[in-house]
Order: sequence, then structure tokens, then C-alpha cells
Amino acid sequence: MEIQGEVKEIIYQNEMNSYTVASFETKEEETTIVGYLPFISVGDTLKLTGKMVTHQDYGEQFKVDTFEKMMPQSLGALERYLSNGTIKGVGPATAKKIIDTFGEETIFVLKLQPERLTAIKGINEEKAKNISESFIENWELWQIVGFLEKFGIGVQNAKNVYKKLGTNAIEEIEANPYLLVDIANNVDFKKIDKMAMDLGIAYNNEKRVKSGIKYAILCASVNGHTTVRKENLYEFCKQLLGVTRRRSRR
Repeated sequence: MEIQGEVKEIIYQNEMNSYTVASFETKEEETTIVGYLPFISVGDTLKLTGKMVTHQDYGEQFKVDTFEKMMPQSLGALERYLSNGTIKGVGPATAKKIIDTFGEETIFVLKLQPERLTAIKGINEEKAKNISESFIENWELWQIVGFLEKFGIGVQNAKNVYKKLGTNAIEEIEANPYLLVDIANNVDFKKIDKMAMDLGIAYNNEKRVKSGIKYAILCASVNGHTTVRKENLYEFCKQLLGVTRRRSRR
């Protein structure tokens, strides 16, 4: 089941595991959503997949399986998004001024013509640039978060991925998911490998083999070893990459 709407209130959020309970408004109704929803704020527009469940104490809730952050679909939602504290230099008063001044052009201005923000009293050229950069970075970051989430890669890695790969992060990861082994923290090779297979990377892809060998050496070093026997490395890599004797003869 898929629903789309706006976060109206954060009822509860666990800072350790990002388990969240929130009030969520769709076009049809307002409901309670529960699940893994890191870094969401009031005013965020989300597309959620999951199912309706009945809690013995709290009644009917929508249990989230996956989520995707969407660009706000109305000026009211956009104003609430801009004022929720995620965009540096923009609070409720400034958000209202931006929406009142640019209306339907707001997103276009924020992304492509930030110099026009100087038409608003209190925003100079430097602040306009900072607002635009923060808006773009937040949006690009959330695209990465949503992309990685689909493959079980935690949101805590998104910022590091963005810093390393920039705005082309998703395209680069799709071309070579094994990049994540090098730039993401505490990522299991097998999880990345499954992600690569889901994206259509060939079983005998050279990038896969090289990354598997590198990961095997890294595992040996983590265990305190400064060297590893060639035979042991070979056996470990065979297990890691799922190489069977039959396949090795091809």
C-alpha cells in the first residue's frame, strides 16, 4: 500500500534508532504513521509504502516499510518545509516572505536564481547564496537517503556519500555500487553485493571481484593481521563472492 502526504506533527522519535511516530495528512485523511523515519521534520512531504495495522493500545496505524521524501506539492506545504529549520538562514518569517514574493517560482529561484532572493529585505547576496546551497544540499542529500534506503543502507551514510561523490552520487553508485565499500562506514560487503546484483551488475564483473578482494584484505587487517596467506585470501574471497568449483572452471 502506498500513501503520500505531509508530516503534521512528530509525536515521538527515538534518537538512537530513528523509530518515529507521527501524525500524517493525506488528501483523504489524517493518520498515524510508525516506523524507521530518520531526520524527518514537520512540513516534510513523504511517499510511504507499508500497511495498515491495529495497535492494541493506539488503534489503527500505518506501518512504514519504505519512504521517499518528495518536493512539497503546494505553496502552503513548501512554506512549512522552508520554515521547519532544515534550510540554514530560513525561519518562519523568512519562509513566508519568500513564498509571498516568488509564489510558484520559489523552487526555481532557490535552485537556479538565488540572486533574486536579495529582493527580500534582510537577505544580502551572501545569505541568498547560503540559502540556495542549503536548499540544494538538503534535497540532493535526501535523494541519496531515499536511494540507499531501498537497499538497506542506513541514512547515517548519506552525508558521507554526498561529500565524496557530490550531486552525481546516485549515478556513480548505480554504475559501481562497490564504491560504497570504500566511502560508507561499517557497510557489509554482502549487502553492497546484493545491491549490485539487484541493479544488474554481472556476477563476474571486474569491479565486483576487485572490491571483494579488497574487502577480504580489510577484514584480515581489522582482525589484527598485517599479512595474509595467499591461499587463505583465495578461500575467503571464494566464499565471499559465492564462487563454486564448477564456476571456477569456466
